[in-house]
Amino acid sequence: MTVVKIREPKLMKELPETAWEEAFDEEDASVRSVCVDGGAAVSDGRVILDGAWFRKTDFRGFRAPASELMDVVFDGCDLSNADFSRSSLHRCEFRGAKLTGAVFSESMLRDVRFTNCAGRYSSFNFSKLRNVAFDNCELESADFVDCSMKAVAFGQNRLDDISFLDTDLDGIDLTRTEFSRITVTPSKLAGCKVTREQAIGFARTFGLVVEED
Repeated sequence: MTVVKIREPKLMKELPETAWEEAFDEEDASVRSVCVDGGAAVSDGRVILDGAWFRKTDFRGFRAPASELMDVVFDGCDLSNADFSRSSLHRCEFRGAKLTGAVFSESMLRDVRFTNCAGRYSSFNFSKLRNVAFDNCELESADFVDCSMKAVAFGQNRLDDISFLDTDLDGIDLTRTEFSRITVTPSKLAGCKVTREQAIGFARTFGLVVEED
């Protein structure tokens, strides 16, 4: 099992609770140093989220490409189909979040943790992941195409139909994940840690005939 050290979000000990409408500063399109409990988040462009805790906040369809997220916790939030493409995420946590169809493509993720998240059809294509962990997440049909990954941990996750096409998997440990079908680039699979059963599955994917004992 690969252990990745991830720095936690730096939050104030006591954050004032407020609604998105009150927390959102229209002048610089930011939310800073608050706890938003419930309600719906609304945006049509780049935002800055800094030192904020969102609890069961509705981010469905949230459009915020090229945004900056630093020291942010999404706790039980629904981010289905949210667009954070071309964004920077630093010291962020997603806890029990719904990420169905969420887009993080062409982004930089550093010190980010995803725990107990539903991330079917999510997209991380062309992103850079540094010190990132996924644990107990559903990532079926997610896309990690042409990503750069360093110190990325995949714990007990469901990865069926996930795509790592053109992504170098050297140093990536998949032994605790579950999948029956996965897309990879054979030349970029060297150094990836898998179980014997998973290795047989890969061999069959590449068209090899595996003789059973």
